[in-house]
Parts: sequence; C-alpha cells; structure tokens
Amino acid sequence: MAGKRDRGAARKVRDKWRSKVWYTIVAPETFSSKELGMTPADEPEKVIGRVAESTLYDLTGNFKKMHVKLYFRINRVQGTNAHTRFIGHDMTTDYIRRMIRRRRSRIDAIFNVQTSDGYRMRVKVLTVPDRRIKSSIKSEIRKKIQEYLTEKANSMTFSEYVKYILGEDATRDLSKVLKPIYPVRRIEIRKSEVLHFPEEKIVELVKEEPESEEVPVEEEVAEAS
Repeated sequence: MAGKRDRGAARKVRDKWRSKVWYTIVAPETFSSKELGMTPADEPEKVIGRVAESTLYDLTGNFKKMHVKLYFRINRVQGTNAHTRFIGHDMTTDYIRRMIRRRRSRIDAIFNVQTSDGYRMRVKVLTVPDRRIKSSIKSEIRKKIQEYLTEKANSMTFSEYVKYILGEDATRDLSKVLKPIYPVRRIEIRKSEVLHFPEEKIVELVKEEPESEEVPVEEEVAEAS
C-alpha cells in the first residue's frame, strides 16, 4: 500500500509541473527589454509580484558594473512574457567594504527625491574622502549631495533618472560639485528604492531611515577585504 501511495504522490507532482507554463521575464524598456530569466506558474496571475534580480553588467555588458545588482518586479503578463518594472538597486557588500580604508571617514547621505513624472525614490549615497574630516564638513557634503540629486530628479523622468544614477555621469558630476567643499576619493550611489509609482493610490511602505546619519568614529574605519 505504501508503494502505491508513493507512486500516486509522485504522479501528482509530475502532473502539477506539467500544468505549469514557463514565462519569460522581460526587463523594462529602460533596459532595452532584455530577458531576465524564466519563471513557472499554472496561472498568469500567480506571476504578478514576483521579483527578478540581475546585474548591470548582465544588461549592459559593462564589466565595471558587475557589483551593481538590479531588482525588477513583474507587474503584467502578456502571453508568455512577464513584463517588469525597476524597483531599485544596491551594490555587493564586498565592493562597499573595499571602498573603506583605514584613517578615512565614511559619509552616508540618505534622502527621498521625486522625478518630473511623479515617481518617488529613496537614494543612498556613500562618499569616502581621502582622510578623516570634521563633522561640519560631512554635513556640508551631505547637504550638497541631496540638493544636487534632488534637482536632477525634479528635471528628469523616472527612466532618465534611473539611467543617470546607475551610469558614470552621476558620480563624476557629484565629484565636481563637492570639490569646492572637500575633494572626495570615492563616491557611489550605493542603493535606490522606488517608494511610489504615480499610478498607485497607496504609497508602498518601506522601513523609515533617517534623512542623514552620523557614522560613529569607530564605524568609520574598516579593514579592506
């Protein structure tokens, strides 16, 4: 009897998988609608809301961007294509750790922006000067970063802004803007999160973080990996 039950259970599992359809996950037009992978489901509605991960290197071929991870959420299904929208990015822990060296400050700027077409995003910028600097200079740097990237967001569409912060122009422009305050060694837009899509009536909730944060001295110094 046990053997029959086992064979019956195995048959049900096979039948369940046979009823599933494989959907091709497609990136938004911002990323040239490239294929992100495949996902199975027995009903197209069950695909909605799933999150796919890729790297900027996979989508652009830029080897320098292997450490940038991109996240996309499926929001509609057309045939066997599961279309997505960009919901944020971050960077690998190893890459961030390598940026921080002994006797250097770490400056984190965290703030919200809104694009010209109504998308709201949270942006997190990491700046590393060539040595430890005073708290007053850190505050000036945070303020200037926030002002600059907020103005950029207000003047750009969501698609334009995403391309801008993920590309090399943003960090190059920020370095120039910060130079009169204090020359920085490294600067990265290490993370972004889409908080609100304009077509949504309810804002997606995320864990609140301070607009800016002072990093204690003991946390500023870290060994490179």
